[in-house]
Amino acid sequence: MTPSIIEQFIQSKKGNPALCEDGLFVGEHFIAVVDGVTGKGIVPWNWDEDGDGRNAETGITSGRFARNVLLSALKRLPMDIDSASAITFLNNSLTQAIGSRMKSLIDCLEERPQAVIILYSAFYREIWAFGDCQCMINDTVFTHSKKIDSLMAQARCLYNEIELILGTSIADLEKNDSGRQAILPLLRRQLSLANAASPYGYDVLDGFSIHPERTVIHQVSPGAQVILASDGYPALKPTLAESEEALKMLIEKDPLCIHENKGTKGLQNGCLSFDDRTYIRFMA
Repeated sequence: MTPSIIEQFIQSKKGNPALCEDGLFVGEHFIAVVDGVTGKGIVPWNWDEDGDGRNAETGITSGRFARNVLLSALKRLPMDIDSASAITFLNNSLTQAIGSRMKSLIDCLEERPQAVIILYSAFYREIWAFGDCQCMINDTVFTHSKKIDSLMAQARCLYNEIELILGTSIADLEKNDSGRQAILPLLRRQLSLANAASPYGYDVLDGFSIHPERTVIHQVSPGAQVILASDGYPALKPTLAESEEALKMLIEKDPLCIHENKGTKGLQNGCLSFDDRTYIRFMA
C-alpha cells in the first residue's frame, strides 16, 4: 500500500535551497530523508546526474554532493530490497559517484562526502535508520543520536559556561564561539570514528567500508502515523507546526545551544536555524 502523505517541509539553514544539504525523497515504494554531513574540508564538488549539464551543480559542498548522489540512487532501489542490501546499494552509489577521487580520500577524511539517511519501505512496512536522522511512530520518538555528539556538545557547553563565569558576554560568544573553537580539533579527529568498531564509533554513508547490519529497523503497523525528520529539529513533535514552534522557542531561548538545546555549535550569523531541517508526515 502506498503511504498517504499528510505534510512535508524542507528548509535550508541559510535560506537558500541550493545550499541545503538535507534531501527529501518521496516515491511509490520508499520515503526517505537524507542529511548530508557538513564538511570540514575545503575542496568543492561537482554534480551532474544526467551528464547533460542541464541540472548540473558545480562548486558544491561534500554534504550537498552526498545528498544529491543518494537522492538519485533512491530512484533505482528495487521495491523488495531488504534493509542491509539497500544501505549497501546506497553506499556503493557514493563510491561510484566519487570515482577516481576515492584514493585521495583514504587519508583526507575531512574531504569525504558523507550523509546519513532514514527511509520507510512500504513493501516491508519498516523504517530503516542509518545514522542520526530521527522518526516518530504514532506517539513514540526515536532519535538515533550519536554518543560522540553528546560528548562534544558537553565539552563545548562546559567551555562556554566557564567563559561566561570569567566575564565573557553572551553577545561576545555569539560573535566568537570560543567553545566551538576549542572542540574543533576533536571534531576533525572524530572523523576517524566514522563506521569504526569503537564505543564512540558512528554510522555514516561515505563510499568506504560500512556496517549495514547496524541499520536500526522499526516495524510499522498498518495505519500508523509516521514522521521522518533530520536532526535539524531538536524536538520532534506530532505535527510540522508544533515542531516548528518548538524550534522557534529554542532559537529564541537558547541561540548559543548551551542550556536547553546543548549542541556542538550555536546559531550562526546569517542563518535561520541551527541546521538544515526536513520533515515529512504520512500514514503507513
